[in-house]
Amino acid sequence: MPRVLALSGSLRRDSMNSFLLRALPALSPVSLKWDSFDGLGDIPIYDQDCDTDTPPASVARLRAAISAADGLVIATPEYNHSIPGVLKNAIDWASRPVDAPALTGKGIAVLVATSGRASGFRALAEATKVLNNLSNIVVPSPELVINTAHTVVGCTPSGEPALSDPVAAKLIQVQLNVLAELLANDVPRLLLRSIQRHHDLQFAAGG
Repeated sequence: MPRVLALSGSLRRDSMNSFLLRALPALSPVSLKWDSFDGLGDIPIYDQDCDTDTPPASVARLRAAISAADGLVIATPEYNHSIPGVLKNAIDWASRPVDAPALTGKGIAVLVATSGRASGFRALAEATKVLNNLSNIVVPSPELVINTAHTVVGCTPSGEPALSDPVAAKLIQVQLNVLAELLANDVPRLLLRSIQRHHDLQFAAGG
């Protein structure tokens, strides 16, 4: 059963993106097993001098959580036309060490929840660009930005996270089903192995 790791790009206690992530398992195919990582605020700013064989404990936990997952589901706000620094910082740590990064060969779904009428798609594009560049596969369609999130993402009276927009819920179901199929067929890892194999062939000694 493929494992996916839910990762929020916001540290805010009442983050719409964090609430959205907690509502997703109810919309997910049963073939996906969900885990979450809530420790991005504990991760220091990336410093190569600290990226040794014994990195900071919070970084080791992040890398271990990503390594154990077949895929990720990331929900993020848009800050200043891009992704939040805390999310980019986590990606920077998870993309190393260069010879054995945790964040590569994964299937990834990216969602953006925002209250800004004209924001969201730039964060989506930035996250997709960075993650694809690391030899992951980001689900390309449907692109999902919920820019009225403050009105549709929240909790039920019993305190359960919920999404009240039925169209957004159906689009998320499409995304998650596509992600599940990619992971079931091992497509992200096949892509990574193909890239590595052809790279090694072209740059082999004497090649």
